[in-house]
Amino acid sequence: MLLSHSVAGNLTSNNLPTGFIWAGNGIFRSVSRREFKAVVSHREVHTPGLPEFKQEFKLLVPPVPQKKVEAIIEQIQQEPDLEQLFYLYWRGDWTPSTDAPPGGRSEAPNPFGANPLGLRDRWEVLYPEQECTPSTCIAGDRFPEPAVIEIHSHGAARAFFSGTDDLEEDGCRISTVIGKSNGQLEIISRVCVHGLFLPIQSSLIYENISLYCNYVLPF
Repeated sequence: MLLSHSVAGNLTSNNLPTGFIWAGNGIFRSVSRREFKAVVSHREVHTPGLPEFKQEFKLLVPPVPQKKVEAIIEQIQQEPDLEQLFYLYWRGDWTPSTDAPPGGRSEAPNPFGANPLGLRDRWEVLYPEQECTPSTCIAGDRFPEPAVIEIHSHGAARAFFSGTDDLEEDGCRISTVIGKSNGQLEIISRVCVHGLFLPIQSSLIYENISLYCNYVLPF
């Protein structure tokens, strides 16, 4: 039972409210945050007379720049057999002048630093304090603040979303797994919407990611 929802009617992808939308081809969930917006299928239901919707994703900020992508890949390759975790934040116009981010929040030692590449880009990569094994990665501070993107590597295993990922990814963010197959890095990404998932092209999120990783899903 949907306690709060909108009926598609005259709604389009440009004027969707957040929440559940009842359309001719199913029930969808619409979300919007500063960095992206998405419409994800919740349930297939045929309702004559209502317009049909489709799942969609739109990044509202520039993609993660290639230099930051390269830095993440280099960190993964330093410990190629271990799972590792990264949080990515969109910082707007903020350009750090010290090692401390806005608000004085302290961090674990970070191989990326506050702005590791000396660039005035707007993405911050946080490498949290973590315990890593070939099959697990546990951050000391799991959610220091809601991240836009969460990346975790799979060590020597292939890139895929596990049942554990499905259970833990219950917020609203982009999730990416970087794994390995026959020595070649591969990548898979999706939007997580409160327990619903929409596969997306990693190339929409990471600039020139194809230079470093193969896609798991054909696009």
